Amino acid sequence: MLILFHNRVNKNCVKWAETYFTDKIVGTEVTKDKTTVKITSLDELTGDVDLNQRKGKLITIFDVALTYGWKGTLEDGTEVSGKIFIPEVAHDTDSDDYVFDVTIDDDKPAKQVVRGLIRKELGPILAEKLARFSDDLIKQHSSDVYIDPSQLGQAAPPRAAHPNTKEHSATHINNTSSTTGAAASSASAPKKVNTTTIKDTVEFLTSANELYNTLLDPGRASIWSRGPAKISDKVGTKFEFFNGNVTGEILELEIGKKIVESWRLKSWPEGHYSTVTLTLEQSSDCVKLHMQQTGVPVGEEELTRNNWNGYYWRAIKETFGFGANF
Repeated sequence: MLILFHNRVNKNCVKWAETYFTDKIVGTEVTKDKTTVKITSLDELTGDVDLNQRKGKLITIFDVALTYGWKGTLEDGTEVSGKIFIPEVAHDTDSDDYVFDVTIDDDKPAKQVVRGLIRKELGPILAEKLARFSDDLIKQHSSDVYIDPSQLGQAAPPRAAHPNTKEHSATHINNTSSTTGAAASSASAPKKVNTTTIKDTVEFLTSANELYNTLLDPGRASIWSRGPAKISDKVGTKFEFFNGNVTGEILELEIGKKIVESWRLKSWPEGHYSTVTLTLEQSSDCVKLHMQQTGVPVGEEELTRNNWNGYYWRAIKETFGFGANF
């Protein structure tokens, strides 16, 4: 679909991007020392992909997160599998800045061998493929986007919201407007909220105590959240992140092992809180954080999960070096 503005043309290409990232990445395989890893599926793509003509120039504007499934075979024939989460593929991302968050489904003894193979051999190949996306997007769609500036009409009605627009804008917590939520809450009385539960397990290359302190220390939290953070390691503390878009209260603490808190997004129905339980499991080379969140409003699951991945886990890993960035 082409959408004309004054001296500007936009084309939404997210469906094409799903096919592109499947065709170009799925099937990519590396082998070293009789250990093999292969990308088997594109499990999730979230975000926006647009091709724009502005003042006669073609510009790509995109910001997506990708989750791939992979399978591997170790030297002794043991089969392993897992996920590779790529939190940001954007028009302004340099090839050296891609982050590949690797998880392994089973706690195999040789998992470090697999992680090393993905980091050293598969990662650079994926980064090279991802770096081609912008040029390929222009080549594929430029013919039906480019219009001579002299032929462009006057301003058309505002662009209709893309299905991913709510998710994409809300995921960027710092930029979320509070106006809509305030208006909605004042317009009607509180009502029953249908909820569900989400779970996740994330590995951090640090100790359980270090991660525990990173989550609760206000100085550290202000760094990884990139703004003022109100938090402490005391039960009963009310916390606030991302300019008030995330709020809650510490309900239970077990030093280095467990954090239980009430948690809500500002855009949720007024007064509604979920319950988040973070359990830290120390292993020989990392700490596994098991997250369970009950009381998430139905329809908000993907948005909430993306917020945890992007604004908590990824930010902490990038800030303190607790993750596999390559």
